Amino acid sequence: MLRPIISAAIAAIILPTLAHAQCRIAVAGTNCVAIPQPLTPDPGPVEIGETLERGRYSMIMNARYYGLPTVSDGWVYFRIEDEIYRVDWRSHKVLERVTDQASRNW
Repeated sequence: MLRPIISAAIAAIILPTLAHAQCRIAVAGTNCVAIPQPLTPDPGPVEIGETLERGRYSMIMNARYYGLPTVSDGWVYFRIEDEIYRVDWRSHKVLERVTDQASRNW
């Protein structure tokens, strides 16, 4: 009889603490607000697998400054609008969208 009451009391103490720990910024007297995120990412200016027109977009020369892995194996980074894409150098085929991997410098 006493065991369910103790379990409920422990849960009542721990659950608010867990919810409070998930907030990124905790200010006394305020609640944590969750900002809804879209389920699908916004479409980019180009599709994965698309072949880029040569000379139209600018190549990123200082990838390490932006926190991206160094260029290797025949691919490079291109800036297309406000996005960064990994592109095969020879065919100019878009391999991957890597904007989310860039550091704050981007």
